[in-house]
Amino acid sequence: MSHIDLMKKAIEFEKPDILPIELVDVPKIYNAYGTLDSNKVTFIPGTENFDSAWVTYHWTFEHLGKTELGESLRRDEWGCLQKVPLDENSAYTVLKNPLRNKNSLEGYEFPNPEITNPFFDKLSKTIKQFYPDRFICGYLDPAAFLIAFNILGYDYLLMKLADNVNFVVELIEKIFEYHHRLIPKWKKAGAHMVNLIDEFAGSSGMMFNPDLFRKYFKHFYRDLFKHIHQEGMYTGILLDGDIRVILDDLLEMEVDVLQFLEPHAVGIDTLQKKVKGKKCLKCAVDMKETLARGTPEEVRREAKELVEKLNSPEGGFICNVLRWYRPEYPKANVLAQVEAFNQYRKEAVYG
Repeated sequence: MSHIDLMKKAIEFEKPDILPIELVDVPKIYNAYGTLDSNKVTFIPGTENFDSAWVTYHWTFEHLGKTELGESLRRDEWGCLQKVPLDENSAYTVLKNPLRNKNSLEGYEFPNPEITNPFFDKLSKTIKQFYPDRFICGYLDPAAFLIAFNILGYDYLLMKLADNVNFVVELIEKIFEYHHRLIPKWKKAGAHMVNLIDEFAGSSGMMFNPDLFRKYFKHFYRDLFKHIHQEGMYTGILLDGDIRVILDDLLEMEVDVLQFLEPHAVGIDTLQKKVKGKKCLKCAVDMKETLARGTPEEVRREAKELVEKLNSPEGGFICNVLRWYRPEYPKANVLAQVEAFNQYRKEAVYG
C-alpha cells in the first residue's frame, strides 16, 4: 500500500494495512518557525519511511537585523514585531502588537495573500522533487486566534471579548478571509490536507466562555473546513489545551482529523469515549509531559496506550512523531516513541 493510500484509508476508516506515521522533522521542509535551515534537517533514525509530511505556512517575514545581543528581529505580514531569542527554549517572542489598545480596525492594513506565493512556489517544487509519493498535510500555524493574540496581545484580546466582542469578531473574520485565499494555493502546491493549529484554551479549560465561541466564531471554522473539502482536500484541526467542552462542536463540523499533541489535556480516555470511531485521531506522546519529562519506558508505554485505546479495526488513528526544536526533546525519548510506534508498522495490526 502506498504512503498516500495508507493515510487516506486511516482517515476514511478503510482498514489500512499498517499504522501510518506523520513526521514533523522532514528534510527540505521543516524550519521550526523560521529558526532552522530546512536543508540541514535530518530524519530521526527510524522515520525515513514516514507516510505524511507536516508542512507549515507560518508567516512571510521582513527581516530587520539583530538586537545588541545578536537576537534576530523580524516583522510578519500582520505587522507583529518578533524576536528570536538566543535561549533555544522558545522559538520567538512578540515584541509589538500592532492593534494593542485599539478599539477598531481603522488604519490597520491587512496583508495581501499573494505575499505567500514564494512559499507555495518553493513548496510545490520541493514536493515534486523529493516527496511526490508522500501524503502532504499542510498546516496553517498560526491560525486565526493565534494571529489575533499576536496582533492584540493575549490579555487585551481577552479583555475585548468582554467589552467589545464585535471588534474581535471583525478581526477574526478578516484573518479567516485571508486563510480562505490560501486554500487553493495549498491544493496547487500538492497538499492532500489542510490542518489548522489554533489556541483558545489552557490546561484548565477554555480562556473564555464556550458560548462565545459557539455564537461568534464557530461558523468561521465550519466554513473554512467546507472550503477545504470543496478543493478536494481533507481537513484537520489541532487545538492546544483542554477543549473538552467544545469537542461536540468539533464533531459536528466537516473535520476529518482531530489532532492532539497534548492528549493529557483532554484525556486519552475522553478521546476514546467521545471521538474514537467518529473522527480520525492524530496524536503524539504528550509533548508537554511525557515526551518532555518522562523516561523512555514511560514514552513507550504511552505510545502503546494511544494506539491500543484510539485505533480501531477499521483505522482512524495516525501517529505523530516529534523531535521538535527550540527546545529539542531528550534524544532517548524521541527514539523511544519511534521504536514504539514502529512496532505497529512491522506487521498488519488490523486482524
